[in-house]
Amino acid sequence: MINHSIKKTLCCAAVTLLLAANGYGQQDTAKAVAYEDLSLKELLNIKIVSVSKNSELLFDAPLSASVITREEIRKTGCTSIMEALRLVPGMIVREQSNGNYDIHLRGMDNVPPNAPFDGNSTTTLVMIDNRPIYNYLKGGTFWETLPVDINDVEKIEVIRGPAAALYGPNAVSGVINIITRHTKKEGLYIVANSRQGSYNTFINNVSLGYQSKKWSMIVSGNYQGRGRSQTSYYEMYSNQWLENPPYFISILGDTLTGYHQSDPGMAMKKYAGNAFLSYDPAEKIKFTLSAGMQHSTAQKVSTENGATPLSTVASDSRYADLRANIKNISAQVSFINGRQTPIYPGNEYDFQTTDAAIEYNYVRNNLSLKPGLSYRSAIYDDTKHSGLSSHSKIFNARGLITTKTASLRGEYKLLNNRLRLVAGVAANKFNIPDTTYISYEFAATYKLNKKTLIRAVYSSSPRSASIYDTYVNQEVIQFQAGYQKYMRMTQEGNRNLKLLTTEMFELGYRGTIAGRFHIDMELFDIRSKNYNSMAYNPSYVKLNGSDTIIVTPLVPTNLPVTLQQRGITLSLLYQSPKVQVKPFISFQRSRIKNYAPFLNTPDATWPLLNNPAQNNIYSGMGSASDIKSTPSVFGGASINYVPSSKLNINVSAYYYSSQTYSHVSNIVFNDGARGIDHIGAKLILNANISYKAVKGLHIFCTGKNILNDRSREFFKSDAVPFMLLGGINFEL
Repeated sequence: MINHSIKKTLCCAAVTLLLAANGYGQQDTAKAVAYEDLSLKELLNIKIVSVSKNSELLFDAPLSASVITREEIRKTGCTSIMEALRLVPGMIVREQSNGNYDIHLRGMDNVPPNAPFDGNSTTTLVMIDNRPIYNYLKGGTFWETLPVDINDVEKIEVIRGPAAALYGPNAVSGVINIITRHTKKEGLYIVANSRQGSYNTFINNVSLGYQSKKWSMIVSGNYQGRGRSQTSYYEMYSNQWLENPPYFISILGDTLTGYHQSDPGMAMKKYAGNAFLSYDPAEKIKFTLSAGMQHSTAQKVSTENGATPLSTVASDSRYADLRANIKNISAQVSFINGRQTPIYPGNEYDFQTTDAAIEYNYVRNNLSLKPGLSYRSAIYDDTKHSGLSSHSKIFNARGLITTKTASLRGEYKLLNNRLRLVAGVAANKFNIPDTTYISYEFAATYKLNKKTLIRAVYSSSPRSASIYDTYVNQEVIQFQAGYQKYMRMTQEGNRNLKLLTTEMFELGYRGTIAGRFHIDMELFDIRSKNYNSMAYNPSYVKLNGSDTIIVTPLVPTNLPVTLQQRGITLSLLYQSPKVQVKPFISFQRSRIKNYAPFLNTPDATWPLLNNPAQNNIYSGMGSASDIKSTPSVFGGASINYVPSSKLNINVSAYYYSSQTYSHVSNIVFNDGARGIDHIGAKLILNANISYKAVKGLHIFCTGKNILNDRSREFFKSDAVPFMLLGGINFEL
């Protein structure tokens, strides 16, 4: 398969060279300065918006933050937004199948251990132009459903640490804000990318835009087609890899028919379109409207299917987003709706989410105040797609989660602007649970001189409830226990769960050394509580005509566990006229307290449980152990070399230490083998060579995982082998 793809890649490169030789390249008239032409001072003066919702220098930002520009993304040869996050310090990014990744800020994954799959990034708020794209089914982000692609990105801004005081709940471990491109000058704007390579990987996107004095417009489209590196699946029940299985056996020992994916070689298929319209009628007044749609299908480790890690996830969605800035007032209203199939065909649901926010920015001398109001609503409904009497769908309900937030953020500068004090507080009123959670942020920065800044942050954020935890009403298994007596296991929602909450204290340092070196260091201490998991609760009796049914409910239940994470992240930047080096690394230790490997309360009465009064979720009180699923060391580096004005050579690396992931089937089987996956340390080395044939036209060739370490990066997921891709980038 690799050899066949290499041939196609070489053919693609040959055609590209012929096009360039015949004058297809156009003059590059964009005003943007090439990234390698920036000095170290200019690189440190890159602006970020997400830290304070005002444009400011990245060097001055009071929180741990990073910015990845579109030039960096292009030079490293990243093929998606997900992959580009490997360039960000503090990010754990592990590939599950070709182009599908598990993504976490600083970890906090697989907590508690031995839990079912619940998607990824459940504690990170991902946004597109400040528009949240949080998925409320079980929390987190369905990355393959992003309507924008790498071609639409101007930059990616990342905040590490709780940020709910700025953006509301779900910004528990941080924020990833994807900023889309804008036109650079009056007249026509064209950007196009096309690449293809190993394992039937095809990535194509194009943007067309136009700008006049008061308005601008961009329309874009993108397509990704990616094949898997294998067609086998791991079955948890039999603890073996099966090649094109006709069916799977669930962990309860039942045949799960109709689940098998009809296209086992497919990793991802998606296409999307977007339109961006901006209007500036007067000074300090601007309106921006964006809208789009996407269709995607992917095989990844997602919502629990009870048989095999890979699930086939499908989604169709549409969105609209309106932003208005009128002098000191900013407002945003966004809407998204669609249909998703999170496990396998037949388990679809309809959803619609609405977000609205308004803020006022008051500035007087060195004081600024920003009061704001926001509202979020998420409706998920699968009742139209199931016979509710059988309770056979994913949650069998029409669920609604709302959040009303009032916030106030203030800043004050003193000592000739060398000392900056920042404070933010937000009251988040939830409908589930029916209570109010307070989030806050206190930060201070002090400039020792123009080249050195120290900072301190203390912040706290809650995560909102999920549809599944609060509304699920599902029959898991039923069997006859005796004459006119049945036993039934059900999953039932809990609307009184305490919400996951995280607190963080952080110290940071930024400084320039010897003119060419810049260092950024952050020390952090994070504590989280109110985790929950499905647990057996006391059985109850239900009458159904003449039959007596003994029902044992599996109910989302708060656990006594707490997580403590301490660590340090170091980032270095070296810049010379021809070489740029950006290494970064994180060392951290994640500890869990009061954890017990049991999924039942002390008074549970399910007959298969072994002494629940002694073996229950509280049996680990006073214990402490390391979380083995989060790597203790991870990081990467990017080395960019510009030997001439036409040639660019980039080598990037990503590394994580060994991990052990534990799935709920570890408790179900309890044999020390099933439900456990030991993932070894891995160094992923990539290389990208880009050649500017003429102004505006780049030809590139990318090698991924050039060491060809085929080891898995996530629980029983696909091997990740060497890949070769080639393509072109055109910009007018």
